Amino acid sequence: MNLQQLNNQVSVSDQMTVDDVQEVVANGVELLVCNRPDGEDEGQTPYHDIQAAAEAAGLEFVLLAFSSYQITNDNRDRLVDLICSKKKIHLYCRSGARSRRLWVTANKIGCGGHDFPAT
Repeated sequence: MNLQQLNNQVSVSDQMTVDDVQEVVANGVELLVCNRPDGEDEGQTPYHDIQAAAEAAGLEFVLLAFSSYQITNDNRDRLVDLICSKKKIHLYCRSGARSRRLWVTANKIGCGGHDFPAT
């Protein structure tokens, strides 16, 4: 897993496995968000396996899956609501790009936490 911290509250990564859950727990994450629909790639870890591991580790889990480049206003608004919870959040998808785009889209409407990282 390639974890990228976007600001103090939000991080993103590529596809997670069950074994990666402990890394996000160690990073202080309270809420794990899956932005990837099941079945995009052969061998992809199903979200329900990661959800079970996350919940067993005490994390809240949210499925907010959508196809790449198909962010809807509902997706954006749901992430805004999650960000407003002030919980430390980790989002994941196939490469991390879709999750990052969703976060950038949510920030465009002023939900806070804009600290874009230096590249």
